[in-house]
Amino acid sequence: MLLSLTIDLAPDEIGAEGFRHFSDRLRAIDAIAPDLVIFGGERDTALIPGRLEGLVNLPWAAGLVTSAAVVAVLPALHGIPFHVARALSAIDFVSAGRAGWAPVCANHEVIDRAYGQQYAISDAEAPAKHDDFLRATQALWDSWDQDALIIDKASGEYLDSAKVRRVDYRGPYFSTMGSLNAARPPQGYPLLVRDMNDLSADSELPADVVLLGAETITEAEDAIVRLRAAPGTANAAILLKVTAGRSLDLPFEVEGADGMHLIGHPDAATVAAARARLPARTQPGDTARARFGMAPPINPFTQKALV
Repeated sequence: MLLSLTIDLAPDEIGAEGFRHFSDRLRAIDAIAPDLVIFGGERDTALIPGRLEGLVNLPWAAGLVTSAAVVAVLPALHGIPFHVARALSAIDFVSAGRAGWAPVCANHEVIDRAYGQQYAISDAEAPAKHDDFLRATQALWDSWDQDALIIDKASGEYLDSAKVRRVDYRGPYFSTMGSLNAARPPQGYPLLVRDMNDLSADSELPADVVLLGAETITEAEDAIVRLRAAPGTANAAILLKVTAGRSLDLPFEVEGADGMHLIGHPDAATVAAARARLPARTQPGDTARARFGMAPPINPFTQKALV
């Protein structure tokens, strides 16, 4: 089974001393070897952007969390696909293919207030804009073939320009021409983590990892059946949320769960207790997608995956 957690700066971790304390927490958690660490906050158990800005700080965090996938929570309804695609591509290179993203829209009214009321969006409209943001960002990664970079010092060749293209994505909320001014990420697409709170019933977009909150075995198993029946989440890793300080039993009792996701500000002792409960597993690869058993994404322009 897989182990992941959400981590954020604590309210008292301010200034240089507070940041050093947060760094020590990260190192302690890294020593326990979780599979995935999400940098973000929580509100009513749903993911929200945290005090630590994910895209800015993920390269730094990847140096402290040395083997787990590192995931940034970001506001899907207010993100700019070009900037997000470029940043995540760079982070995926820096982390040797361990980057992930969790674009969220749950509790979007809180984020709307931060950006200004003129950017507010209705609850009914939010899921469609969320999905459009994902499509636009992934389209920009598809503007490069995986083998477009040559970097041959002997010949002086750096790039095969025939393998870089405009994508001209036009969606209901986002439009982007491309091509991206950053190479396709080593994973093709960084690992996509989606909170169950953000999965609309009519969404066909895939998810690599789904975080599922449930209070009972029946509630969890019913949700897993629905997720397995949906094309976008049929092969996703489904991780059950467990609040720090409460029983760790539920993920082991639910049929079809792939692991647990710790929320509620878990400390290293809580992560260690969860790790001790999990059976040993052989890591199938070094990248985030390989660790979670995700196949490389196919570039629709070339019908090829990783080279």
